Amino acid sequence: MAKIILKGFILVFIIMLVLGLTSALYAQDVLDYEFTSKDKVILTQPSICFVTSMYYGYVYDPNFEDWSVSYMYGPFGGTGFCVNPDTGHIVTAAHVIEDDYVNIKWAILDAYIFDTYPDDYYNLTDNDWNWIYDNYKVEGENTPEPDHEVWVQFNTATAGLPDNPGNTYIRSEIIDSSPLEQRDIAILKIQPVTGRALSSAIIGDSSRVEIQDNLTIVGYPWNADISLESIMTPTVTSGIISARKMLEGTELLQVDGTAAFGNSGGPVLSENGEVIGILTMGTEGINYLRPSNDIKEMLNRNGVENKLGMVDDNFASGLAMYRQSHYSEGMKYFDAVLNSSQGHLQAQEYKANSQAAIDRGEDVPLGEEQEPLATSEEEAEEESAAAEELVQEAEGAEGEVGPVAEEAAAEGGDKGSALAVTLIVLAIVIPLLIIIAVIVIVVIVVRKRKTPSTTAQPEAEVKKETKPGARFCPSCGKEVKENQKFCENCGQKLE
Repeated sequence: MAKIILKGFILVFIIMLVLGLTSALYAQDVLDYEFTSKDKVILTQPSICFVTSMYYGYVYDPNFEDWSVSYMYGPFGGTGFCVNPDTGHIVTAAHVIEDDYVNIKWAILDAYIFDTYPDDYYNLTDNDWNWIYDNYKVEGENTPEPDHEVWVQFNTATAGLPDNPGNTYIRSEIIDSSPLEQRDIAILKIQPVTGRALSSAIIGDSSRVEIQDNLTIVGYPWNADISLESIMTPTVTSGIISARKMLEGTELLQVDGTAAFGNSGGPVLSENGEVIGILTMGTEGINYLRPSNDIKEMLNRNGVENKLGMVDDNFASGLAMYRQSHYSEGMKYFDAVLNSSQGHLQAQEYKANSQAAIDRGEDVPLGEEQEPLATSEEEAEEESAAAEELVQEAEGAEGEVGPVAEEAAAEGGDKGSALAVTLIVLAIVIPLLIIIAVIVIVVIVVRKRKTPSTTAQPEAEVKKETKPGARFCPSCGKEVKENQKFCENCGQKLE
């Protein structure tokens, strides 16, 4: 039994050692890649969604003393983005999902009067319209106000009605909202669905934003060339922070950058890929953001945690592999993304690009570095000269370190950091194995002590125990002499 346990322990040790070293090297290869500003925008894009809002109302006509069929106000919409993929919380601008009741009622009454009284429609005076507004009712099916629906679409979207609910359109619930004249921020919530796992964006600190900081605007701009049936995908434009403004006691960030109707509610990203605000209003060329710290305050008030999810982690790892030409490894991550989020456009694109690179023979196995090849004799000579310069600067004229030598030292530092990660893993694994070994040894010793002895007693002892006429103390069992009255061992009186 002890040999079996020992063999098992040795096997576990080997497996853990191999896994520890492999994971350390593998993780280091991913961590060595530093995402660029462009990469960070790409990582955020899957969290962007198009938000569609509409109202439905029934008109009570006092002339007929009856209710009409349902009339719709909308659809209208803009952009939003997910902030927690596990709970399905989404942030957008309040004016993207809500409108004033007066506007809604006027629009529905206008459509109803046009349909019901076409001959009188163009002859109605202002007084007639005021009487209609005061005496006609517009209500929802079960509420005194029109029914309100909000839908979201990720990846590709259309600005029209939700013609395929449960497929591309997802019904959302309004959790909180601050009107346009206040903060113009709204929080929505959708139910995450299997096969449509969500991505997320991280909200940054708008208090650290400075004038002239570069930024990126991501969203679904809707211009005159786009109809309700047009297919839209998130677009990316650049700009800068040009000023800080105050409007009715609230702060706005002024942005010089291109945006259009449809971008409202969409995230504006800093150079590190974090959301520093959402578009709220503006004119062509000049737009305004609600700062991200206002968003954080509303999320905190509603107990919403801002976080990334599994899809974000897998896509980031796949993109890091792709950038390092580890295309076959990157495809594993992109497949993992698509298994949980089937409509992930970026994962689809980079998976296709990875396969094309593999077919061209450009895949670099994990753990190997991509080495550029000289395309001509001149390039080969230049590389040779650069190598000589590296040797000379590394030696240094008087012990000084040149810039090329510094670069070589930096590369050495990267290898040292990889070794450091490996040593850290070993420092964790080895003590753990020692603890396991101690436990195994203790178990073996305890089991051995508990095993009953089968060793034969000495012959003299057996004879002594079976000697006829022998007397023993009833208290301690010590053998006593024939005429002894008290036990020499325990003092017990003998009969």
